[in-house]
Amino acid sequence: VELVNNLLKEVKSISIPKPSAPSTKTKKAKPVGMDVSWAPIVPLGHTPYSWEGDEEDMDVKAVEVKNQPKNKEQKKANAKKNKQKAPKQKQPKQQKPASDTPLFARIDLRVGHVVRVFEHPDPEVKSLWCEEIDVGEDQPRQIASGLRKFYEKDQFQGKKIIVVCNLKPAKLKGFESKGMVLCASNEDHTKVELVEPPSSAVPGTRISLANLDVTKFKPDERVNPKKKKSVWLDFGPKLRTNGKKVACFDGVPMVVPEGECTVPNLDNCVVR
Repeated sequence: VELVNNLLKEVKSISIPKPSAPSTKTKKAKPVGMDVSWAPIVPLGHTPYSWEGDEEDMDVKAVEVKNQPKNKEQKKANAKKNKQKAPKQKQPKQQKPASDTPLFARIDLRVGHVVRVFEHPDPEVKSLWCEEIDVGEDQPRQIASGLRKFYEKDQFQGKKIIVVCNLKPAKLKGFESKGMVLCASNEDHTKVELVEPPSSAVPGTRISLANLDVTKFKPDERVNPKKKKSVWLDFGPKLRTNGKKVACFDGVPMVVPEGECTVPNLDNCVVR
């Protein structure tokens, strides 16, 4: 009896581990027929199968297949969509090179012969004369001028004058004017006189300066005096008559081979 009691005491002193709770984690099933006994130590976050890259490769291929367009039309649509999304890069504006032509030579001033003067087609317009002026071209130019208050028809017709030939055509009261005649004016514009070359000057001859032969240069093709950066804005203010009634540009007389360009009476006045 004493022996049995001693055995029971030893059995009670033995610690029997309690059974652990069953794990809730699901183990990844081993692929059938695959031997992974050769697999190296797998880093944390991988299985023996993902460590070899099979799972990643399959996922990437699946994404690539999913993103591939199904047909040619879809490919074109995707290409067009990508093209529209691409930001457009603004190209810097190229500045025009500065002209080597002197300022005066950029304006096409020519000798003109007034062939015909007539009333404006609109009888309500009383301030304009309409003219046909020979400037050395195949046909006379039609030009409208606000000179009806200052010149009678017979005073104007037949004169040799100066014409600005490369101004942008403009409609004056509905009449298209393809040039402008050069005149001197006093400050309050109560007196206006035509700038005239010598009577023997040939129509179409370009007007030069006493110190500049403009025939060596080509004028601008077209000048728009209404533009902010128009060459006319620099050119116009330099035109005046001097004390001898000679039309000048920046103080230098305007000339043709036959002589100087003048006005009858208006000295030291603006020319426009």
